[in-house]
Amino acid sequence: MPRVSYVVGVTEIPAAVAAELARLREENARLLKMLELSPRQAAPPGPAQAGIFDAPPGPVHKDSPNDAKVAFFRALFAARTDIYATRIENSRTGWKGWLPAVRGGWQRGIPHERRDYLPLTVDVLAAHLKGDAHVGVYPLLDGDKCWWLARSGTPSRSPATQPARSRS
Repeated sequence: MPRVSYVVGVTEIPAAVAAELARLREENARLLKMLELSPRQAAPPGPAQAGIFDAPPGPVHKDSPNDAKVAFFRALFAARTDIYATRIENSRTGWKGWLPAVRGGWQRGIPHERRDYLPLTVDVLAAHLKGDAHVGVYPLLDGDKCWWLARSGTPSRSPATQPARSRS
């Protein structure tokens, strides 16, 4: 017997469902206020860590427009788009390192939940490629996937990689 499928178009929400939806929205608003969450922190999860590229870039050369060069870089170094790191140098203490980019700058003592992390955008990448900013990306994507791997250029110091020495 052939299978028959039916399509039902819903144009009205029953009054009881609409009332429950309104009650749940009020409860959500009350809880968000109680938890002191920013709208960004309270937003439903989405594909925040999707790869930063939309499609493979075309050929790129030295005379290509800057937009094409940024698109190429984005495709080559897929990374999280919800956060990136900036290079920090403390002239007072001499400490140098990388910290997540935060609106208003990094400040000690602020809990993770209260920080407003800056997203990795095309403009941020363009500034990095022009040399106007030092940007670090987080390559681990949804599903624990990574599109690329980087290694320090410092040679290994293990005995197995050292040249053999003659014993005379």
